[in-house]
Amino acid sequence: MPNSTPIPQQEALELAAQCAALLQERFGARRVIPFGSVVGVGTWHAGSDLDLAVEGVAPEQFFRAWSALRAFLPPGLDIDLVDLEQAGEALRARILGEHLMSEAPWITLKALIEDELAALDRMVLEMQDGVDALEEPPSPFDLNALSSYLHQFYTGCERILERIATTVDGALPGGAFSHANLLAQMTQERPGMRPTVLNEALWLRLQDYLAFRHFFRHAYGDTLEWAKLRPLVESMPVTLADFKTQLTAFWDTMPREL
Repeated sequence: MPNSTPIPQQEALELAAQCAALLQERFGARRVIPFGSVVGVGTWHAGSDLDLAVEGVAPEQFFRAWSALRAFLPPGLDIDLVDLEQAGEALRARILGEHLMSEAPWITLKALIEDELAALDRMVLEMQDGVDALEEPPSPFDLNALSSYLHQFYTGCERILERIATTVDGALPGGAFSHANLLAQMTQERPGMRPTVLNEALWLRLQDYLAFRHFFRHAYGDTLEWAKLRPLVESMPVTLADFKTQLTAFWDTMPREL
C-alpha cells in the first residue's frame, strides 16, 4: 500500500544517487542517469515514479536489478528503469540531454507529450504488422501478445493525460476510481486554465480500453477471447488518430503561460 506521505523531489534525487551506487556495485552498471520529473523535466508530484536510465547491466540481470531497486526504495516511490542501449531515439536523446527541454512548462509539456505520441505511433504500427500475419482465429499466444499491446496503448494514452493533469490542472485525481476520474477530468474545461482535452466520443472509447486494462491485469490467459479483443485491436489506429487530433486542438487553444 502506498505511503500516505509524498516523497519530496530532493529526497527522491538523493535516493536516485543511492540507486545508482547499488546498480554499479551489484550489477556492474557503467552509467546511471536520472531523468524526467525528478530532475525537473515535467512536474514532480505525489504519484511520480523515479526514472533511471542504465547502461551496462547484463540483459539477464536487468529485471533482477529492477527488483532490487524496488526492494530498496521506500513505500510510495516506484521506479521506472530504462535500458539506455535499447531506448528509442527520442527517449535516448532526451535522457542524454541532446534535446534540451525549455524552462517554460507548457513547452516542456508539449515536448514530453510528443515523445509519448511517437512511442504510441511505433507501438500501433508494430501491432498492425503482427495482426496482418495472424492466424484466424489467433492462437492463445497471439491473444496474450495482442492483450499486451492493448494494455500498453491505454497506459501510453493515460501517461499523456496524467502529464496534463499534473502540469496544467495541478493534481491527479485519487481514490479507488482514479483512472476513470482522470478520463472524466479531461472532458471538463478549466476556465482560464485550459480547454477540454477529450470530447465525449473519445472519452467513451478510451473507457473501453480502460476497462480492458483492468480486465487484463486481473484475468487468466484462458479467459481471453478474440471476439472481445477484436473491436479494440481494430479500432486502435483510429483511436490514436482521434487522440492526436484532439491534442492538437487542445494545444491550439491552450494559453501559452502556465
